[in-house]
Amino acid sequence: MNQMPDQLEYFTEPEKIEILLKEKHAEISKKIAEFLVWALENDVEAFVFADILLDDGERLDNMQLGCERKDYFEALEKQLNHMIEFEEFELCKELQKWIDLLK
Repeated sequence: MNQMPDQLEYFTEPEKIEILLKEKHAEISKKIAEFLVWALENDVEAFVFADILLDDGERLDNMQLGCERKDYFEALEKQLNHMIEFEEFELCKELQKWIDLLK
């Protein structure tokens, strides 16, 4: 996975952000896992995996979701559990490989 994964893009109202994150949990978890593998393979210090445009009716705001290197190990462990839950076994192998390398 040498090419950077595509970022997720969402559009919602600010008060519905929690609903969006719950509804898209599997998609978001898979994207975080893909970005983690890519970032580690390419020695990337930080990444943004989702861009959320928030519209409150009067103005637009932009919210970005990402991860920094200092949080990669914890994120790897968390996403491994999610990928097992969502039966994304190819990503499980990649995440486990990096967990083992970083221990």
